[in-house]
Amino acid sequence: MAVGVVGGPPPAGFGMRLMDAFRRSLPFAAFSSGTVPGPDRQAVRSSQFAQAARGDLRTVVHDVLPLDQAVSAHREMDAGKVFGRVVLVP
Repeated sequence: MAVGVVGGPPPAGFGMRLMDAFRRSLPFAAFSSGTVPGPDRQAVRSSQFAQAARGDLRTVVHDVLPLDQAVSAHREMDAGKVFGRVVLVP
């Protein structure tokens, strides 16, 4: 699955820049649902959808900023000063 590619393929060297950013970031874990057997994966998805419907899942929001501060928000993210999401509002 590819997410966020409506603008076309990533620029040359994007993968290396991404890996460099990961090396400079705090520890992280990755999980691929493709490694989970189908019935188990469906059970987890059902549970997650139920949690979302009940409002039990929460997004970590680092900051909410006006859209005109997008450059500043990206600088903060690039500097590794953000934990969670930065929400830009019109």
